[in-house]
Amino acid sequence: MSRQAKPGSKPYRAQLRDRLAALGFPEAAIPGQVAKNLVVECRIPPRTAWRLAAELSLDVAAHQYNAVTGDPRAGMRGTRIWEYEQWPERGVRPTLAALRVLAQVYGTDWKCLLSLRDLEQLPAKDLAEYHAEAQPAPAPEPEAPPAAAVARTGTRTDEELGGSALDAAILLTKTNVDDVQLEDLWADLDFVGGAYTRTAPDSILGQLAVIEQRTSALLKGRQRPKQTQELLLVGAKSTAMMAWIAGDLGRYRLSRELNSAAWLYTQYADDFLARRWVRTSQARVAFWAGNGIESAKLAADGLNYQVGGRLTDAPLILAEARGWSSVQAEPQVLDAIARWATIEDPDVGAGGDDSFFNITKDRRHYMAGNSLLSVGQASAALREFTTAREAFEKLSLENRWEAMDPMIRIDTGRAHLRLDDLDGAAAQVAPLLDAGVGKQPDMVRAMLKLLATELSGPRWRSAATARHLAEALLDAHASARP
Repeated sequence: MSRQAKPGSKPYRAQLRDRLAALGFPEAAIPGQVAKNLVVECRIPPRTAWRLAAELSLDVAAHQYNAVTGDPRAGMRGTRIWEYEQWPERGVRPTLAALRVLAQVYGTDWKCLLSLRDLEQLPAKDLAEYHAEAQPAPAPEPEAPPAAAVARTGTRTDEELGGSALDAAILLTKTNVDDVQLEDLWADLDFVGGAYTRTAPDSILGQLAVIEQRTSALLKGRQRPKQTQELLLVGAKSTAMMAWIAGDLGRYRLSRELNSAAWLYTQYADDFLARRWVRTSQARVAFWAGNGIESAKLAADGLNYQVGGRLTDAPLILAEARGWSSVQAEPQVLDAIARWATIEDPDVGAGGDDSFFNITKDRRHYMAGNSLLSVGQASAALREFTTAREAFEKLSLENRWEAMDPMIRIDTGRAHLRLDDLDGAAAQVAPLLDAGVGKQPDMVRAMLKLLATELSGPRWRSAATARHLAEALLDAHASARP
């Protein structure tokens, strides 16, 4: 096996399939051999191993599960299959009925989806069924109460039945969380979100990690249902914010993983506002990671979760425009900008109480200008950048995002270049270079390099001012690493 392929990874599995084929294994037998190797050699639990051997993602496996049951709208989700795969260390124990359906999806016997450790944790009834059944079972009918259980219920006294129900209900009152803890978590999130504009990204990331760790630790215990939902919302927001900040630091792989975790929180919290938080973060990270179309689609999906005032739509609409601008899709960009213009508010503040995800006026107009510039609308972009500059200067120092000043200057300079105004571009960027760029988020470094590249192009290559400016921008790019 190639040393470059991580054990269990997709390249590893592809190489393993090739080796098995070369040894004469028929195609139908290869998935079972792959699953066996993943369990024995890679120490991957059997339910995960068989899914990987079938080359199915969690969501695709859930879709096929629902298809096997005969109802494509059935409730199986990728997140629930993931929980089944985490058991017994954590997660949820799969029913035997669920195992039988999964076995059909993966092309195996349901018993192959259980390890020795799983068997040790099975209820006695399920273990007895495991030993009693010699052959793979057909797809299950909807589960009905076992006859023995019905018989036992009929022999229990009213006192026993009432006491059992009361004991179960009392469990709902037990909790490891109180209102003070929840208020503290939200207050800490609000504080960190407000400090984002004036605090180093790595410091913010560390503070958010502490909040997320506190939240996940509490979720391992028992709460009342409403408290569990509150914790899931805190987990969704803190993790989405961490993904946002990791993107500022150029750590896009970490950002994607954090956003995946944040989306999982939202699935269980079942809250529209939480889904908007995560889609906003996902769209931003995707754009700066170079996936513009994905960014636009994520932003558009976020708009499906209607909540709050109309101006709270602005970050997602502008993210949609920016995503399409990366592929010069002018009609889509202009459509999005037009939708944003109908809801834009002259107020310089954020469009809602949440100052982290609901961006201020300077950032809204900057995003609009950046999108317009990317599709050749230099004059319109320059007007947006001018508005962004004016709004930025009206903000109090504590509400200014420090990265906004260099980003406005750089893109205003780029707009001047598109209008054949080299002196205007130099006038915008020179004060930034004279003062020193300092440590900046990854997107500022990307914009510095982009402007230097444009100044080095054929149009300006012969101009001494452009050459000197490009060299200074590249020096600033090298020194601005966060």
